[in-house]
Amino acid sequence: MDETLRRALYDFGTLVKVYAFLPALSIVVAVGWREFYAIPAFLLTAVVAAGLGRGLEAVFDAPDEVDGMSAGVITVSVGWFVAGLLSALPLLLVAWTVRLQPPMLAAPEMTVSLATFLAPVDAVFEGMSGVTGTGFSMASDPGQLPRSLQWWRSLIQWVGGIGVVVLAAAFVSSEESDSFSAVHGNMAPTESIRSTTAGTAAALWWLLALLTVASACWLWLVGMTPWAALNHAMTGVTTGGFTTTASSIESYGDPVLEATLLPVMTVGAVSFSLLFFLFRGDLDRIWGDAQTTWLFGALAVGTALTVGVLLATASYPTAAASVRYGTFQLVSGLTCTGFQTDTGLGDSWAAPGLLAVTLSMIVGGAAGSTAGGVKIVRVRRLLLDAPEHGMDVYDPSESTADTAGGASAAFDTAAIIAVLWFGLLFVTSLVALLVLPNGYATANVLFEVASVQSNVGLSAGIVDATIPASLKVTLVFAMWIGRLEIVPVLVTGQLLYEEVS
Repeated sequence: MDETLRRALYDFGTLVKVYAFLPALSIVVAVGWREFYAIPAFLLTAVVAAGLGRGLEAVFDAPDEVDGMSAGVITVSVGWFVAGLLSALPLLLVAWTVRLQPPMLAAPEMTVSLATFLAPVDAVFEGMSGVTGTGFSMASDPGQLPRSLQWWRSLIQWVGGIGVVVLAAAFVSSEESDSFSAVHGNMAPTESIRSTTAGTAAALWWLLALLTVASACWLWLVGMTPWAALNHAMTGVTTGGFTTTASSIESYGDPVLEATLLPVMTVGAVSFSLLFFLFRGDLDRIWGDAQTTWLFGALAVGTALTVGVLLATASYPTAAASVRYGTFQLVSGLTCTGFQTDTGLGDSWAAPGLLAVTLSMIVGGAAGSTAGGVKIVRVRRLLLDAPEHGMDVYDPSESTADTAGGASAAFDTAAIIAVLWFGLLFVTSLVALLVLPNGYATANVLFEVASVQSNVGLSAGIVDATIPASLKVTLVFAMWIGRLEIVPVLVTGQLLYEEVS
């Protein structure tokens, strides 16, 4: 077996072994809420993850002389997918525990939302939506779920938002795993802010914990219960979007709460390295940061455009309502959070309004944040460099061909990712239009697919437990590929193909 693949499998084992800590921690929550029937599900998930991880570490040694980046790309690509599968296990097992009503566990009566996860495909969809920070849910009313599963959904988004590779890197030194160190700068949501990979990851977790606690306290002060505030802070700061209500933030109907959530969502779309330097008081690193300037500019312009469209199309009876709902949905879309204050977008919004928010979801937040999408920094690079380099493709000279139109490496990278991203969007949208029943507007389908692929969670009312299983599977892969920004998946496929051929 190729040494790079052996290294990847060894590090994959380490990642899965560390991930086993999450279901083990959730046992404490189940005990705290006296949901003892959920303990076997979390315990079995922890045992499966820990056993798989230790088994891989035992079978595959850790060779020293390997391409750390190639091994790391395989590790994080496969690891993120397997994390989604493992995250489905507690949902599936708790649902079946309640369904079978085993003696001595005192399981409650089955609810409609929990019954959804009796189907493995729905549990996998929910798990992948969680670890990728997407936020679409198969549960019609997450408030019906056991508290331990509500916590589990929030936890996997909290960890998935900052990245499973950072979870592992916080426990693994660069000497123990050079592939984690090599891939960290590309797959983790920040630049290096400590001298070691583990130091950087640990600093990120402390920063994330601080932001989460502050957000939870803020949401509690404006009226949420402590439990709801904690869950929404965990999924808001990491731009995940899972909620504990049937209709997302619309269930509260509180303009003050909605206004409070705007900065919570926005902070998750800002580069974590910038936030770190802000907390450290290093203002020189903040002033003049081009990406952040463009992010807030996009928020301002996008909000004005969306509100203007809603006013022009009379989507709401008053201008105040247009401002309120247009602003929240645009910010939620651009930051890739997925909190929603109007769950009837597919019916109440005209196509231009949906397309405005669709564009914001495609653009996404800052690179180095928990947001998805193409990323604002790449859009900025394309817009700035296109006038200079865009016409070079029409120059047939040899020098132009050799230098890819004279474009910079950054422009090339941004263009490649954008082309691949729109290609995947087209294919997934085509599949959705083919398998969905007739009657769905193309603008609504495009909105829904862009939301899935950008790991957002805003919905036009299409994705739920009733869509065909084939589309659920397609969207699972779209969430995974979108979270990894496509290229690592292609590289992993190529490396694995070369290994087996």
